Amino acid sequence: MIRVLRDLVVEAVFAGAMTSLVLGYGAVGLVLLLVGAIMLSLVLSGHRYMAFGASKKLTTINL
Repeated sequence: MIRVLRDLVVEAVFAGAMTSLVLGYGAVGLVLLLVGAIMLSLVLSGHRYMAFGASKKLTTINL
């Protein structure tokens, strides 16, 4: 469930960037595009803060 929300946030950032660029707010669009690219690279690399446990072993149980 959290991964779905994470993906929606990344998509919303990219959608905001494209909307800003189309409406003529270039600086805002470029900043959002940069933030979205950083978020996407963190997700794809399995970074700790963006992976939400995807990089952990599924067989270990932490009690």
